[in-house]
Amino acid sequence: MTHRPRRARSRALRRGITDFPAVLRSSHPGIRFTATLTATLLTEPDDTYDTDTAADQIRAALRATAADTARTHDPADLPSASDAVNRHLRTPHTTATGAQVTATAHLTLAPDDERAVAALLDAARTQSVEDALAQQRNDAAASQLAHPAALLARLLRNPVLDISALPKEDELADIAQRLSRYPHTTDEPLEVQVLATLRNFFDQFPREEQKRMLLQLLADSMRAARQPAHATRIENLLRQTPAASHLPQDA
Repeated sequence: MTHRPRRARSRALRRGITDFPAVLRSSHPGIRFTATLTATLLTEPDDTYDTDTAADQIRAALRATAADTARTHDPADLPSASDAVNRHLRTPHTTATGAQVTATAHLTLAPDDERAVAALLDAARTQSVEDALAQQRNDAAASQLAHPAALLARLLRNPVLDISALPKEDELADIAQRLSRYPHTTDEPLEVQVLATLRNFFDQFPREEQKRMLLQLLADSMRAARQPAHATRIENLLRQTPAASHLPQDA
C-alpha cells in the first residue's frame, strides 16, 4: 500500500471509479451491452484503505449490480435497459472497505452487437408476416368450409376425386360443425363478429320452417326491446319468403 495524504488518495480513488468500462450480458445469448460507469462517493473508505484496492472493489460491485439488471433486458430496447440499470445503480452500495457509492451508466451496443440485433429484428418481422398470412389463410378456410355444402364444393374441385368415396351427409355436417368452432383471431368490430355468430347459428337449422320460427322469435325480441321498425323489417322478410310446401299442418 502506498501511503499518500488523504486528499491525494481521495482524488486518486475518484479517478479510478470515473468512466470505467463494463460489458453486460443481455437477455439474448451472445449479445452484450457496452457500458461506461461512473461512481459517486457518498462516504469514503476507512483511513487505512489502499486506493487501488478500494477502486477495484467499487468497480467490481457496480459491474455486478449492472450485470444482474442488464441480463434480463432486450438489447433491441436500449432505452429501457439503460433506465433499469441506472435505477439500480442509484441505490447506495457499501463495499468491504466501508465506502458507500452510487453510480450512473451509459449503455450502448458495439457494432457487432448492433448488427446482431438488426438481424434478430429482421427475422422476427419476417416470422410475424408469415404467421399472420398463415393465420389469415386458416381463418378464411375455416369460415368458407364451415357449411356442409361449401365443404362438399371444395372436395369436388379435386380433379382426382373418387366420387364414390365422398363423405356422407352426416359426416360433412360433422366436419363443418368442427370447422365452425375454429378460434378466429380477428380485429373486426363486435357487430361484425356477432353477425358471423348469428349466421353460424342459423346454419345449424337447415329446415325452412326452423329458420322462419327463429326469425319470428327475433322479430318478437326486437319488438319487446321497443324496436318495432326492425321487427317489421324481419316480418316483411318472412312474408316475402314463401313457406316451404312441406310445413307441418296444424291438427
